[in-house]
Amino acid sequence: MKPIKNIAKKILLCISMTVIFACSNQESTSSDANEDSLDELIAVANMAENMAGAADKDKGLPGRYQLQKPLPLTEKAQWFNNAGLGLFIHWGPASVPDIEDVWRMRQAKKGEPSQPKVVPEDYYNRAPKGFTAANYDPNKWLDAAKKAGFKYTILTSKHHDGYTLWPSKYTDLGVQKYLDGKDLIQPFVDAARGNDMKVGFYFSAVDWHLDKDYMNYKWGNDAIGWDFFGKPLARNAVKPLPMAIVEQKRQMAFEVMAKYRPDIWWWDTGLPVSFEETAKKYNPDMLFNNRGNFYHDGKNKGKFPGSSYVTPEGFHSLEWQHVKKLIEQDTPWEICMTFNRSGWFYHANNNLGEQTGNLTDTLYALARIRSWQGNMLLNMSPREDGTLAPANYKAMETMSRWMAWADVSVFDTKGTHFPEQSNVPITTSVDGKTWYLHARPGAQKDSPKWGRWKKPYYTHTEPGKPIKVQDVPVIKAVTLLRTGESIEFSYIEGELVIDNPPAGPDGLHEVIKLTFAK
Repeated sequence: MKPIKNIAKKILLCISMTVIFACSNQESTSSDANEDSLDELIAVANMAENMAGAADKDKGLPGRYQLQKPLPLTEKAQWFNNAGLGLFIHWGPASVPDIEDVWRMRQAKKGEPSQPKVVPEDYYNRAPKGFTAANYDPNKWLDAAKKAGFKYTILTSKHHDGYTLWPSKYTDLGVQKYLDGKDLIQPFVDAARGNDMKVGFYFSAVDWHLDKDYMNYKWGNDAIGWDFFGKPLARNAVKPLPMAIVEQKRQMAFEVMAKYRPDIWWWDTGLPVSFEETAKKYNPDMLFNNRGNFYHDGKNKGKFPGSSYVTPEGFHSLEWQHVKKLIEQDTPWEICMTFNRSGWFYHANNNLGEQTGNLTDTLYALARIRSWQGNMLLNMSPREDGTLAPANYKAMETMSRWMAWADVSVFDTKGTHFPEQSNVPITTSVDGKTWYLHARPGAQKDSPKWGRWKKPYYTHTEPGKPIKVQDVPVIKAVTLLRTGESIEFSYIEGELVIDNPPAGPDGLHEVIKLTFAK
């Protein structure tokens, strides 16, 4: 593995704070606190990647791009290829304002390698009690998401801390203990189905509550770490995890599948379960991501149902050289990325949880993803009481205005030409008879002013230069999709040249529609 410092920019977007930098409009006012946290975020990203079994890179693609035990999409599951945009929801005890992140119980204090930032016992004493769901209304979330163009949604049913959002019979940590058995998943499913959205569940097979007597909480291979109570613990003193606990986790997964019949099962580390025990029993059209091939804290490979699609994480990890192979192999893919500036879960510190990333950049990222035939899974982070920040609703309202005219250019589309023969992303109608050129959001001439983390959003787009596309069929018309007005262009020997239009309403990018003579 390359040294962390050499891959910082790629790794950063594998963890929550990536869009803090990538999407912020405040490039020149980044706080020292954000800069100081960079090393911590990179370390957490590496932890998460390794835990999910993504360090295996012997097949010509990074681990998260690899399709382990490929499962073909059934006829009814073909919707995924054209879905385009999904809503990720990270919500649970880690959303409590003074908690900040589940990973802090596994990170050492600076200069104190055998002491945690948060003692695990303290996390479990405080976080579940602070998670109230008092104002939870998933209809409000998903009504707004539907109008904004989201086609499917994924909720964290159980994250690494082990707290279950449904009343499970197989653990004492969850709504069954702290919220009088209130089921938080069923209302979410009902809201999704009511909005004609496909629904799925994030499920972590590691469980730092059930595993507490059988793990060293310090991540890594250091000789000395700490136990559940924050006391020093030697790595070789850890007892093997009993298979009885593995069976508990299996039964929890089956509980969710049996009760809610999801369209997607979004592993984040997996379990030894088979296709016959899962999709074949509960929903034959269920999709599985490619993170289910490891369990037991990343130590063992196990039998798992297989995988339907791959999941690179964070927009900075999206590289054409890898995506091109996915397209050639006809491998479905989805990239998850954060939108609230706090990260995956809501953070109250520095008011970051109340802020979102730059929507202009995010929708241009969507255009790039769709031009490469993938899906964007965009995460939003509710507060502990179940409310979303006003900034989230404002962003979705703005998205709905853009989608009112631009949706044809991102849904039920294919991709072509970009970046090898075009300096802007291009999507096409399924029959290829209509092209949609996603113009840069303005005619910026000085890319450094886009900010330290914005460059990947505009890679290959040649800021300040006209739109150029080679090998274009004979053109019948070039129009602005939003208004239908004709646009001047140059067309010589198959090369199309158009002046890049300024950003449209709300500062969002314009789309240019091409139709052809034949």
